Amino acid sequence: MKSYIKTLSDKYLHGWERQSTVVLIATAVILTLHRNYSRTRYYRENLTEYFDFLPLEASHPYYYWFLTTAISLFLIPAIVAAIGTNQRLRDYGIRLGKQRLGWGVTLASWLLMIPVVIVAVKVYPPFAQKYPFCKEVASSWQAFLPYQLAYGIYMFSWEFFFRGFMLFGLEKRFGNYSILIQTIPFAVMHFSKPLPEALGSIVAGILLGVLALESRSFVYGAAIHWLVAMTMDTVCVLVS
Repeated sequence: MKSYIKTLSDKYLHGWERQSTVVLIATAVILTLHRNYSRTRYYRENLTEYFDFLPLEASHPYYYWFLTTAISLFLIPAIVAAIGTNQRLRDYGIRLGKQRLGWGVTLASWLLMIPVVIVAVKVYPPFAQKYPFCKEVASSWQAFLPYQLAYGIYMFSWEFFFRGFMLFGLEKRFGNYSILIQTIPFAVMHFSKPLPEALGSIVAGILLGVLALESRSFVYGAAIHWLVAMTMDTVCVLVS
C-alpha cells in the first residue's frame, strides 16, 4: 500500500511548483466560499432581520454582496498571495504599472462601449430587466450614487481575483496561457447573465487579461469593468 501511494505521489505530484499550486487550489476554495456566502441569497436567508431598520431595505442584500466580495475576492486572495507564494503583492498587479497605456485604453474602451451598451439595451430587453440589480436605487441620485460606489468596490475586487491573483499568479508557470486559464472561471461566473453578456465575458476575459499583462496592473481592467457597468445601469434606468 505504501509503495502504491508513493508511486502515485511520484507520478502526480512530482514537479508541482508551489506558487501555481497554491493559486489554483486557493481559486477553487475561494470561489466556492464566495458563491455560498458572498451572495444576496445568503443575506436574505440569514441577516435581513438584523438590518431591516435601515433605509432602502431592498438594497441591503446588494450592499452585502458588493462589500463582502471585497473580503472573498480581494482580502483573502491577497493574504494567500502574501503568505503562500514568493511574489510580492505588487507583482500581482497591485500597482499602476504603465499608466499611459492603461488609462488610454480605459478611456478608449469606455467611449467605445457607450454606444454598444445603448444599442444593446434597446434591442435586447432582458438587459433592462436585469440592471440595475436593485431597482429601488433608481428612485433618486442620492440612492443611485452610493450604490455605484459599492459596485465599484465589487468590480475592483472581482478584477483583482481574476486579472491579479490568478493571472499574475499563474504567469510564471503557464505564460500567456494564464490568460485563458483565468477566463474559464470568469466566464462560468457569468452564466446567470443575459446570453450576449455571458458570451461576451469570454472575449472580455481575454482582452482584460492582455491589458493586465501589458500594463502590469489589474487596475485598468477594474476601471473599465466599473465604467461599463455604471453605464449599463444608467442607460437601463433612463430607458425604463
